[in-house]
Amino acid sequence: MTPGAAPPTMPHMAFTCRSTGGRLGALISDVEIFTAFIPPSSPTNHKTYKALYDTGATHSSITPRVVADLQLAPVGNTVVGRAGGTTGTTVHLVNIRLPNHVMFPLVRVANLALRPDVDVIIGMDILAQGDFALTNHKNKTTFSFCCPSWREIDFVAEVNESNKEAAAHPPKIGLNSPCPCGSGEKYKKCCKRKRA
Repeated sequence: MTPGAAPPTMPHMAFTCRSTGGRLGALISDVEIFTAFIPPSSPTNHKTYKALYDTGATHSSITPRVVADLQLAPVGNTVVGRAGGTTGTTVHLVNIRLPNHVMFPLVRVANLALRPDVDVIIGMDILAQGDFALTNHKNKTTFSFCCPSWREIDFVAEVNESNKEAAAHPPKIGLNSPCPCGSGEKYKKCCKRKRA
């Protein structure tokens, strides 16, 4: 299956989802699934479903419920690898709108039974078309996506640069602060005195 490709001159689109109750065990949001249409024509039949963002899934998929709700005709067949083996299924053509109106037209999706709380899997066929970031800052999960790719995200380079800046401007040590050598003495009575 091939993904619905983003046009090369496409303007940047993005969304961010934040948890309100701590760290998340799964990345889930509402998405809209449309019967296939070519933008800028008007959207046709569509409905909102829960989607799981899965970097372990090569392709996006939908449940038989979505197929029935939108009366989607198959455009082909495929064999999908799953835990415990492979399964044959039908392929359908849909448009997928992620949060903040991030639209992917003409996406080929497999018809699969998924976990009970989701009806859509957003796989790497979509996620690899842009930048996808996940953070767990202050015990809250945030995931964000931008398409097409905005920039290369390299945390190693950012940390190395931050460490260089910190080394160039070490924090001032107060005279009554504990000595950084770990002696347990105040700085003024330990290493400060040794430097004088």
